[in-house]
Amino acid sequence: MFASKTDIQSWLRSDKIPVDDANSTKSNIDATRIVKGQLTGVFTPIVVSSWADPDSTPDLIRGVTGRLAAAFLHASIYSEESDSKISAYSQWLYDGAMLILTQIISGSMTVIDETGEPVDTTGQGLLSFFPDDSTTPAFTMDQTFS
Repeated sequence: MFASKTDIQSWLRSDKIPVDDANSTKSNIDATRIVKGQLTGVFTPIVVSSWADPDSTPDLIRGVTGRLAAAFLHASIYSEESDSKISAYSQWLYDGAMLILTQIISGSMTVIDETGEPVDTTGQGLLSFFPDDSTTPAFTMDQTFS
């Protein structure tokens, strides 16, 4: 999961909805799945898989995931108290998170790592595999060795 309980709690009043493992795990898993799905074409699978827990996940991604998880948790708790299907606050949280994801995808918002550097979206910062089309082959199939 990308978000910690603190990331989720930051969007919810602790006196109304105290976030704990029992009430936040499903929402956090669902939020993480949505974020991964949205960012699949932006970051390489190796980059996304390196975000193994909240501590290794960039702050922006943690914030978006925490906001989505809070939206899901808030909606599930207050779903019976409103005539509308989703509360306005739950919808606001969801819409804000999805807007940020859209901005990341479009390139108008940059995800930075803990050092302040942009997270690699091209895969060029990853290990390269050789030989590739730019290297001169050491031998060809038509060569014979004695």
